[in-house]
Amino acid sequence: MAEIGAEIGAETGPPRSVATNPPAASGRLFWLLILALWLAEVTGSFETGMIYAAQRAVTDEFGDPVRVGWLITSYLIVGAGAAALAGRLGDLLGRRAVMLAILACGIAGSLLSAAGPTYALVLTGRCIQGATGAILPLCIGLARESLPRDKVPLGIGLMFSGASVGTVGGLVVGGLLVDHYHWRAVFLASAVFGAMAALLIRLFVPRSVPAAAGPRTDWVGGVLFVPAILALLVPISYGPVWGALDWRTLASAASGLVLLGVWIRVSLRNENPLFDVRLFANRQVAVGNIITALVALGALQITLIFSLMLQAPKWTGIGLGVSATVAGLTKMPSSLASMAAGPLGGWITARGGGRMTMVIGGVLCCAGFALSMVIHDTPVHLALVLFVASFGTTTLFCAGPTIIAMAVPHDRTSEAAGMTTVVRQAAMGIGAQMVSVLLATDTIRQPGSSAHYPTAWAFMLTIGVVIALCAAAALMALLLPRNAGVQQSFRKVSTA
Repeated sequence: MAEIGAEIGAETGPPRSVATNPPAASGRLFWLLILALWLAEVTGSFETGMIYAAQRAVTDEFGDPVRVGWLITSYLIVGAGAAALAGRLGDLLGRRAVMLAILACGIAGSLLSAAGPTYALVLTGRCIQGATGAILPLCIGLARESLPRDKVPLGIGLMFSGASVGTVGGLVVGGLLVDHYHWRAVFLASAVFGAMAALLIRLFVPRSVPAAAGPRTDWVGGVLFVPAILALLVPISYGPVWGALDWRTLASAASGLVLLGVWIRVSLRNENPLFDVRLFANRQVAVGNIITALVALGALQITLIFSLMLQAPKWTGIGLGVSATVAGLTKMPSSLASMAAGPLGGWITARGGGRMTMVIGGVLCCAGFALSMVIHDTPVHLALVLFVASFGTTTLFCAGPTIIAMAVPHDRTSEAAGMTTVVRQAAMGIGAQMVSVLLATDTIRQPGSSAHYPTAWAFMLTIGVVIALCAAAALMALLLPRNAGVQQSFRKVSTA
């Protein structure tokens, strides 16, 4: 949540496009506008969480945990590219028009995944769905340009509630749909949410006027990292099957490295890149983003790991065999823990600095995941473990945006916040595939079925890697100045 706060600061500056209609001052129109934006954000967050509810059912149908991982990875990495481009596209075309186009992509992708008879079509639909990763920044921008100044904080605060409701809804409502209908029903529900949001935005959100043309847009630098990362993930996922020296492994690795090099070169040569890699020359920015990436690679995969552990059959030796609904409900207390940990992390940062916050969070995070290796016999036990791990993860994660914002000039805060968002999204996508591959290192096949599930050893290996990444993040925090984030936090507190 702290990182979203950094994005808010970027979006609440002078509007880059202006609504053609007067702002909705109060009354029914105000609440209808808020409802439209809120439902759009619920749709985007629902699409993020719903796939976890369907993990076991998708594994049963397609038989491979790595394939399930790709449904998560592709969505997150495409979403990172969409988020990187959303601001500039909103400038050129108007934010409302871009939002409607994004929702249309989400609806089309959902319907394709729901109806696609093959895994390839389901994955294609999930990639198209990934465009909804741009919904949150667009919602913030639309609230800023459509609401009077004194209503903006309320409007943006309600957008955050939409993010939380959508994520929990993806787990719980998605679980109910999977348990009582079919896993494809979650995609149909997503399409319905998207259609309702698009209709309300069309009716109640004022049309935006595109801003005047600014500097030349770095389209290549904005999205080239997406195919580069996807190409690098192919040998990680399938190299063990193909062989390290197989031409497919070598070709995909080489193409990924070449695309990554071209992307860095283009970004360095452009005076106004969408993703400015030059900011990494600042040690505080570099360390903050490395910590963000480590947390996203490991600790933020908590739902992926434990949703599968909860739903995996008992005959695997570690699975609890609960329904998708129960798995979603088991995760709910930890989501509440994250909501409490964010403000607490900000309070600690304001008084002791971001380094202290990250070290404390890292210790709690490691402790929570370590406990899960020995206490995982019932959903209640896992709920308690997830509570500790999620509290530590959010505490570790929340100081990063403040630390990074303090390290850059004031007029580059928006750029730095956007860059950190892309780092987080891309690392989450890479982490999802990494975790899926680790879980697939040792599997057991269901009798009479092609479905493979991770063994207890695979789960322990995966959790061990996550603990190592959390520990590395906490150690990286020791490279930060002791008072990193203190002045920024005090200023935010005093003006709240």
